[in-house]
Amino acid sequence: MRNAIKIGELIATTDNAAAIGEKPQDVVSAPDQLTAYLTARVTFLEQLAANALPKHILLANFSGDAAWSRYIAGIQQVFNEAGFSCPPIDGSTESNMPTLQSGLSISMLGELRKRATLKHEQLIWYTYGLPLVGDEVLAQPEDVAQLQPIFQAWKEEIVQQIWPVGSKGLQAEFTRLFGKQQVKSSLNVEKSAGPCAVVLLGIDPEKEQLAQKYFSRNFEKLRKTAL
Repeated sequence: MRNAIKIGELIATTDNAAAIGEKPQDVVSAPDQLTAYLTARVTFLEQLAANALPKHILLANFSGDAAWSRYIAGIQQVFNEAGFSCPPIDGSTESNMPTLQSGLSISMLGELRKRATLKHEQLIWYTYGLPLVGDEVLAQPEDVAQLQPIFQAWKEEIVQQIWPVGSKGLQAEFTRLFGKQQVKSSLNVEKSAGPCAVVLLGIDPEKEQLAQKYFSRNFEKLRKTAL
């Protein structure tokens, strides 16, 4: 598993954001709904990476009562885009102490799915999306890995494994996933991918042509060689 924790029969994933939102002293000014959307997007992709589907969502809101409904809307947007019913959302709001900056944490509890058990070295690996961060994510939404094709191809087991790429960039994930193999990509492998703007997809070799129908943009096959 990537950034997921197994708790009994459940898979837990989490992500958070701080000083990003609508408060005057936030470091990054952004709509609360968008902040929650991007945070929930990472948490949802981590569920898929663990071969799980979320069954319950926990929201910790440190931005005050007014932000709650906007955060809920951002979480629901993730599931609307993926084409999957949003699970129940519970949580709490820090309303006793007013905060100067925004903050939230989103955790998902999911159930493991029975899927094919191809090992990652048996798969054909692609990058999907471009490494984008900050304002680039807002300016180039069409270049961010889209949830709907990822989820649909994952359900149909065309995509066997999902490996989200975040702030550490592609090279860090190449090392984690492929060890000492040399991996070549036309993308900037050192650049942050922000809120998983790039996702590594492990494709079933027998379904590689089908994958091309799902991912028509920013879908690039990786070239791997031994060092």
